[in-house]
Amino acid sequence: MTQEQLNGFLLTRKQFDLNGHCVFELWVTSETGSHQLIIENEKAVCFAYEAEQAAIITLCKQNQLNITNKPLELKAFDDKKVFGLYANSLKDYHRLRKLAQECSIELLEADIKPIDRFLMERFIQGELCFTGVAHQKQLNASSQTINIVNQAKIKQGEYSPKLSTLSVDIECDENGYLYSIGCNGVGFHNETVEIVLYNGYQITKPDLLPEYTIWLESEWELLLKFNQIVAELDPDAIIGWNFVKFDIRVLVNAAKRNGIKLKLGRDGSELEFIDGNRDGEQRYPDKVYVAGRVILDGIEVMKNATYSFPSFSLNNVASEILGEEKLIQESGNDKLAEIKHLYKNDPSSLIKYNLQDCILVSKIFIKEKLIEFVITRTKLTGVELDRVGGSVAAFTNLYLPHAHRKGWVAPNLVAVKDYVNSPGGFVMDSIPGIHKEILVFDFKSLYPSIMRTFNVDPVALLEAKTIDKDQRIPGFRGGEFSRGNVILSTILDKLWQAREQAKSEQNKVLSNAIKIIMNSFYGVLGSSGCRFYDTKLASSITMRGHWVLHQSKLWFEQQGLTVIYGDTDSIFVSLDNSEFHFEHAERLGIELNNWFDNKLKDEFNLENKMELEFETHFSPFFMPTIRGSESGSKKRYAGMKQQLGKEPELIFKGMETVRSDWTELAKMFQTNLFKRVFAGLNCDEYISTILSQLKQGELDHLLIYRKRIRQKLESYVKTTPPHIKAARLANSQNKEKLYTKGSSIEYIITVNGPQVILSNIIPNYEHYIEKQIFPIAEAILANYSPNSLKIFNQQLILF
Repeated sequence: MTQEQLNGFLLTRKQFDLNGHCVFELWVTSETGSHQLIIENEKAVCFAYEAEQAAIITLCKQNQLNITNKPLELKAFDDKKVFGLYANSLKDYHRLRKLAQECSIELLEADIKPIDRFLMERFIQGELCFTGVAHQKQLNASSQTINIVNQAKIKQGEYSPKLSTLSVDIECDENGYLYSIGCNGVGFHNETVEIVLYNGYQITKPDLLPEYTIWLESEWELLLKFNQIVAELDPDAIIGWNFVKFDIRVLVNAAKRNGIKLKLGRDGSELEFIDGNRDGEQRYPDKVYVAGRVILDGIEVMKNATYSFPSFSLNNVASEILGEEKLIQESGNDKLAEIKHLYKNDPSSLIKYNLQDCILVSKIFIKEKLIEFVITRTKLTGVELDRVGGSVAAFTNLYLPHAHRKGWVAPNLVAVKDYVNSPGGFVMDSIPGIHKEILVFDFKSLYPSIMRTFNVDPVALLEAKTIDKDQRIPGFRGGEFSRGNVILSTILDKLWQAREQAKSEQNKVLSNAIKIIMNSFYGVLGSSGCRFYDTKLASSITMRGHWVLHQSKLWFEQQGLTVIYGDTDSIFVSLDNSEFHFEHAERLGIELNNWFDNKLKDEFNLENKMELEFETHFSPFFMPTIRGSESGSKKRYAGMKQQLGKEPELIFKGMETVRSDWTELAKMFQTNLFKRVFAGLNCDEYISTILSQLKQGELDHLLIYRKRIRQKLESYVKTTPPHIKAARLANSQNKEKLYTKGSSIEYIITVNGPQVILSNIIPNYEHYIEKQIFPIAEAILANYSPNSLKIFNQQLILF
């Protein structure tokens, strides 16, 4: 029967052919549960130049392609007329693309997936309203049913879902043989689910096991039970850690080995896995599709949300965010050996460990509101909930439908030979040394505000050619832009207002999502991976940023202040030897904003949408020199951040303390040394104590280097970095490939060179003094207390 209109939220999407016609399958969640929407007889659409029309029609006839064409009032970005091509089936659509390429005929927008085009042209960004002919279908012999809506019609709607999640983690041996599968479910009718499926093949079942254990007798039973658990719980999202690259890959291989289908889809369909591995190398991202269920990898979600950690291991992230750790602390071979031992000898401990990993992932998702983040991102851009990266897709989703409505068809990707790099963000030369008081001012989202102010926009760039010169807004590298309401400025204005609203409501998830999206637009326009790339666009953003910082520097200097540094959207102003004090910070920001308001009105007849904010008060502040030079460094500094009603906070930027490739010894030494310097204390005793403790072996636990192996070990020929030497030595000593491309390695510099951590190695303390401690001390003490550096010479003589 025809269903009344319902609001829902899009979970997954798929396109396929049925009886020679294109079909779109959408899974949505709504107040009445999940629904499978079937949209039939849609067309796969692309465009071509009118000059190629006869050739394309002949091509379609010769190859019996069921494709129609239609004249359109649209032009390509090169100002040539285009017409539309409409394929009844995906098969004919892809065949046309291939034949056109072989005949050197250019099709426009042919790389956009038909289902994505269908949604973006209707401005559907997750939320939708749907109706159609509804019925229920029973799945196989089970009592479970699914809601199907045929002849579905959809349009924009409003619906904010609350997704149920199932956190999944596997334990296995080095060959992928499954020991157990842990599950932790959240959001199932206010109940928490805890289950561990255990493969007890040839193992004596203990009398006492955790109550959430399901004991099974083979890997085959384990996989079948996992299928059943997922179907019964029916989660909206399945989450995990390093989930697609590891857990899903292992599960897929185990299913193949056992002749089982991973029927995890809401309709009982099989999980679809596309392996990005080619010839033993990860050339493309792995992809997974489960009908009606979103698959989310916690690492990828956090990276998309701009989280940064020295290590994205579950143990490290859980420790930093939750203050909790995994139950097994070992890593690498030690961890594998422990898991193998527990599997046979102590199942209860392995079961608890397995479940704990699932629980940690669930807690991270809840505490950091990661589900809310991906939902918000989809609401703002229309990209899939599980999309990794997606900046270009987000921009295309938002921009392309508006470009069509203004009469333009987007170009294809620029050829590599035609790509021209645009200038990066402006970084001023710095004035090195210790400064008493520094004010840092920051332009709020400078690049988006430049786009909004100066109408930097792909279509505005085209339309400027047809208007009088005095009506154009000047850009850089030949770029000029039309005035009035243009697409990108309008999109950014809406996002900007939404972010201001989110900040006023203290909605950090929404505010952060909007910030990430807005800031990505510059990168997209400067990327050869974006169809709208033009060096005039990206350059008109970055070079205008250079101009803004230059103008700001001149203004501060006119006030009698010294600008000691500037970087992209921030400017560092010294109050030393001036009449200004910290209390004047807000006033200075307001006055510079007013100055820009007048300048843009007088020189460009534009409304200023850039806004400078007072960001930080440092007292004192240290800007180092470039090593081996008297010139000030860039993107490296330290300062004591002063905060009203709070203790001062020591901040490092780009220094050893915040770099993952320096030891804990260096980080500890730098932190304590800088605190002493900023407090005006003598540092000699502290330095002597550290050097003495180091020599006596009391700091050996702080000497570990951690590095990731980026390339194959054999590819390091001209130079061999220390971590590669350590990896090769460890592999040779153990007669197996412990370390390969992608591995993380922990090692120590010993008297015999770099080695992985063993109990009988002797550290090379001279190395740690010369390469870790002394460079840190020299950078700041050369300004503060040069005589203190003599202590190092005295200690090295003792070595």
